[in-house]
Amino acid sequence: MTSLRLPALTLLIACVTPALAASATGSTAKIAVIQATSSPRQDPFVAAYDSTQVRPMSEAHLDKLLGLFERAGELGADLVCGPEDMQGIGGYGLHVNRKDPATGEILFSSLAVEVPGPLSERIASIARRYSMYVVAPIYEKEDGKVYNSSLVFNRKGELIGKHRKTVLPIMETWLVSTGTQYEIFQTDFSPIAISTCWEITYPEINRIYALGGARLILHPTMGRENRDGGLASAHRYLTRATDDRVWLAPVILGTDGNGIISPTGEVLAEAVGARDTVIIAEIDFSERFLSESDWWNTINGSADGRAIHFLSRRPELWGALIEKRCPPDSQLADTRLTTGDRKAQLKAVRAVNYGP
Repeated sequence: MTSLRLPALTLLIACVTPALAASATGSTAKIAVIQATSSPRQDPFVAAYDSTQVRPMSEAHLDKLLGLFERAGELGADLVCGPEDMQGIGGYGLHVNRKDPATGEILFSSLAVEVPGPLSERIASIARRYSMYVVAPIYEKEDGKVYNSSLVFNRKGELIGKHRKTVLPIMETWLVSTGTQYEIFQTDFSPIAISTCWEITYPEINRIYALGGARLILHPTMGRENRDGGLASAHRYLTRATDDRVWLAPVILGTDGNGIISPTGEVLAEAVGARDTVIIAEIDFSERFLSESDWWNTINGSADGRAIHFLSRRPELWGALIEKRCPPDSQLADTRLTTGDRKAQLKAVRAVNYGP
């Protein structure tokens, strides 16, 4: 794992081009994402709230998602990724004053798990059994802090690293701590990276990954980008994939919005409308996306669009990206976010009466 510090049952298989149908090589892999539906959970705001059902409901949701991991292994996946918050506990993060009667801890924080622990070992056993890489996004607890983490296991079931979400939606900052690294994980077919939920809205993050050599970016999320069911309407995803010449794999709960997108913005695989399924695309990561124009090749000295794009960058001119935090706008200057303000958080939650 390389870390860059600051100053992601129906089977759908897609092969993009005839080149991908060639015999398997060290750079060819079957990439899987699971498309799972959401599960019931308790709502602490309603009179019928039953604290004794919180953990059983979370465990039932996890069982379903891990069952889809196993299904991906049975289908021969080389890597499988689940959606953000596989425990199904993120919604409890808004109940900042709700305590777990069993532990006395804030409910959401009490549901996060330590790593290593029983959950991570269970995931590791799936990776070992099917000899596949597994990316499992969970809420992790360490030294009294909770992180939105994606655990990465290799084919032997070894935890080779984790990505802790670095940019959080305001409400998530109330109880979740931020990560500080953009990791690139080495696999036996390609370097990979993870952009969790809101991180996808910051192009700088994907660019860091691409510059570090990542060819596949997994995108576990709770936020939907597509509009009409298919990924062809997820314009931000298509832009991120083509901007950085990477394969992008979004994973979200529901019956659409999951799949694999190519570096040219082509939707390689999805399963719109399917419930609790596995989506697989076979990718040759050695594939180069070359222009067919002799004129373009002659003029540029290369037909490789990825090479032209990155070799033409002018980073020495882009200091404003780190020198300026936000635009010089008076409206922004007057904005006060609820991050770090528990009184404002409680007022906000009561005002919206947030439920499931």
